[in-house]
Amino acid sequence: MFHKIKEKYHQHRLKKAQKREERKRQIELIKNAPSAYDDAKISWIAPETIIHERGPIWKIFMTIAVLAVIAWGIYSGAWTFSLAIGIFAVAYYIIHLEHPKAIEIKISDIGIKVGYRKYSYSQIKAFWIIYDPPYVQTLNIRVSGHIIDDITIQLYDQEPALIREFLMSKVPELEGQTEKLSDIFLRLFKI
Repeated sequence: MFHKIKEKYHQHRLKKAQKREERKRQIELIKNAPSAYDDAKISWIAPETIIHERGPIWKIFMTIAVLAVIAWGIYSGAWTFSLAIGIFAVAYYIIHLEHPKAIEIKISDIGIKVGYRKYSYSQIKAFWIIYDPPYVQTLNIRVSGHIIDDITIQLYDQEPALIREFLMSKVPELEGQTEKLSDIFLRLFKI
């Protein structure tokens, strides 16, 4: 009797795994299916994020800083704060073991495609370009209906005037925008 139950359980798990794989395959087909977004007027490949060169001095300094904050938290009785900082530091280290992926950006007549994500011009409220080479070269779009409102796209070696000219005919430009204070902080400390 136990053998029959065990056999049925294995068959059930196998069917679930097959359905899960089929769903993944269908999602990949949908993501990679050609669309009007692929008829790009401007396209380029850029890294997801900028890779900061961190030398041994930076690593030593940050390790000492994290250990000091953890020690201060334990000393002041905020052990949960120390635990959170320790978990954050470990997660940051694990995440940054991988290099950022190269993603393809396509600007077409109907919207912007960043990797497999598609943003139609009706979703995009505004755009702005921050161009201060070699530090910052980004196209920023403000999107409605998403959890993250502002999306930063690396321009890499693209000509910003060409992108600005094309997007101005589709979406309003937010003039006078500067880099966010949090982004400046992250860039300066190479986080």
